[in-house]
Amino acid sequence: MRGVSGRKLVNGEDAAPCAKQPAKACSDCPWARAALPGWLGSLSADEWLAVAHGESTADCHALKSEDDEPWACAGLAIYRRNVGKSVRDPEALRLPADRERVFTTPMEFKEHHDNEGGA
Repeated sequence: MRGVSGRKLVNGEDAAPCAKQPAKACSDCPWARAALPGWLGSLSADEWLAVAHGESTADCHALKSEDDEPWACAGLAIYRRNVGKSVRDPEALRLPADRERVFTTPMEFKEHHDNEGGA
């Protein structure tokens, strides 16, 4: 499965409307094991990890609400569950762990994106 939208190389301007908050990482989500190595947008792997292990939020770049509002990044919520990170914001998206489709350690994430998939 390639993700919710099934598309690759999607940026925020190409976000497709979706009726409800995604519960799985999208096809291009940096947190998904299927993500293209290095496809991180304007942030480095270290900056993404700081977001994930801090209290920041991130919008999904591939899907948006039908009202053109951003959804929360499902991949980030799943990664946080995978690594045991809980944010203090009670409104933050929380999803079940998925260790098959989403990275489970910072090292996996960095190796995939910094070393172009370990190549």
